[in-house]
Amino acid sequence: MKFTYYYITNYLTKAEIKKINRQFNNHSKTFNKQAPTVKSSICTDMTYDKIKEIKDIRKTILLINREVFGFNIYESIEDKIIQNKYKASNRGQYKWHHDSEPLSKNYTLKLTALINLSEKPYEGGIFKLFYGKPIHVKEFDQPGSMIVFPSYFLHKVTPVTKGERISCTIFETGPWWK
Repeated sequence: MKFTYYYITNYLTKAEIKKINRQFNNHSKTFNKQAPTVKSSICTDMTYDKIKEIKDIRKTILLINREVFGFNIYESIEDKIIQNKYKASNRGQYKWHHDSEPLSKNYTLKLTALINLSEKPYEGGIFKLFYGKPIHVKEFDQPGSMIVFPSYFLHKVTPVTKGERISCTIFETGPWWK
């Protein structure tokens, strides 16, 4: 593995961000999976095909995996995409956690991809990744930026103190680690 995380700044344009958020507003459902830690965001999900119409994000993630991580992932499965809205009104945050599936599943999460979909300025909501120590992933502060990292790394979102931070999550799955 060459990197702890990989990023692309300005991956989405402002127009693409607006279109994706509109798709979530029109086609998403409440995401009810219980978080393993404190999470105070409004969480919805929808099928990936609604985003693929705007930009084939998954194709980029698969390329990043091939060039940077080299994980054995299921390339033909398109799971749902998740949107999180963290609001200052409730100090939206997501404390330290890693992404995973229950042991009862016949697969596991391999990569987590996040895209900053915020349309307006916000304060707080800093994304941190733990790699020996907490790292502020500054590249993710910019709307339209994407980061990809191994799902087993601890990560968190600090409380939003002003405005609203919007992001989407795409998980890449594969067979259990060997």
